[in-house]
Amino acid sequence: MVGRRQLAAALVLVIATGLLGLAGGPPGSARGPLGLAGAGDDGPSPVAPEPDERLPAAPEPAQPNVFFNPKLFYGGLEAARGAAATVAGPLAGGLVPHHDLAAELLSGFFLQLEAEPPEVIFLVGPNHDAAGQPVITGRRSWQTDFGLVEADRAAVDALVAAGLAAVDEAVLAREHSMGTLMPYIKYHAPGARVVPLVLHRNLTLPELKRLADGLAEQLGPGRILVASVDFSHYLTRAEAEARDEETLAAVMAGDLDRLLGMGNDHLDSPGAVAVLLMAMEASGAEGPAVLGHTNSGRILRDDLVETTSYFTFVFVNGDGAKEVSGPSLPRDDLAASPSSAAALRPDKAVKPQVSQFVVVTGTDT
Repeated sequence: MVGRRQLAAALVLVIATGLLGLAGGPPGSARGPLGLAGAGDDGPSPVAPEPDERLPAAPEPAQPNVFFNPKLFYGGLEAARGAAATVAGPLAGGLVPHHDLAAELLSGFFLQLEAEPPEVIFLVGPNHDAAGQPVITGRRSWQTDFGLVEADRAAVDALVAAGLAAVDEAVLAREHSMGTLMPYIKYHAPGARVVPLVLHRNLTLPELKRLADGLAEQLGPGRILVASVDFSHYLTRAEAEARDEETLAAVMAGDLDRLLGMGNDHLDSPGAVAVLLMAMEASGAEGPAVLGHTNSGRILRDDLVETTSYFTFVFVNGDGAKEVSGPSLPRDDLAASPSSAAALRPDKAVKPQVSQFVVVTGTDT
């Protein structure tokens, strides 16, 4: 009987000892469930493995290439090479559309950059979704079929630090006023960095002037400002051309109050045009000169379709040549345009140079 009790007691002791080992030892022990030393244990702490320096760093996210149409791009490029006007002297700034149907006008403008490609291009255009902060910028690069367009992060950071813009990459990712231009920039000025800026429509003139002054401080040799703007929307061709006369008159006169009072039937970003005009004046640039003009009705050869109008303007540095030459054009295309306006602004003795209007007929799409 005693022998059985001793045997049972010994068996219980063995089982208890095993359970203590699985549980990490007696109370006070810091061993884990597998007996590995941990915090509070007398043994050495585990050492994290060194990262493998041979592994490449994960690539930073870039804005997507979602607005590129190869057919329109290459068709417009071929047409522009045979018909584009030429500007003598380096550009200080300009204005382009962001509707890729106007690919010939886009290529015609960006071809002007090839002789002296800029290092930095500040882009200002509409925030079509009216999302986020009043003025939005971003630090990400932009994917294109021709490689990445890098952002000039130092310039972006300077604008943010000055309280002139806020970073919002999500808004920029879906904004075609920026994305449409990136393939043109990479193709014609492959080393250029960009500073994208999109504006809410309700910015006041003082707010726009503050942004324009901040941009003017950053402009100079190799650093240009380009506005990305489409003009009259949803009108017939004849109605669009009438609105374009009114808009061009305001631009050439530097009538910012009139410009900012215009709606989508004249242009989609009065603020971007106002910033361009004020920044060009502050930096001493000459212009604007009209490089090209058309509308989607002309391009599609349809007088009844709801149209979008397009202009391209150029500004040149104050010490550069001011002549703009282009092909001869029909006299009935905006023949009554105010090409003799005396000045960019009434108090500035700078005569805008207005070339002939470049009528783009385009190819069937």
